[in-house]
Amino acid sequence: MEKSVLYEKAEAMAELMGKEELLNSLMMAMDNRELQENLEFIDRCHDTNVF
Repeated sequence: MEKSVLYEKAEAMAELMGKEELLNSLMMAMDNRELQENLEFIDRCHDTNVF
């Protein structure tokens, strides 16, 4: 599936279940490596300096 379609689906899910619940579900769906890689990516993109 294209990224734009997935983004639309994620937006629809966020409206139905709330962004916090969607975020929690996404985090639980990832294994440790995937979660760390994604959090490090977000950290770099937003200069949060958590990692």
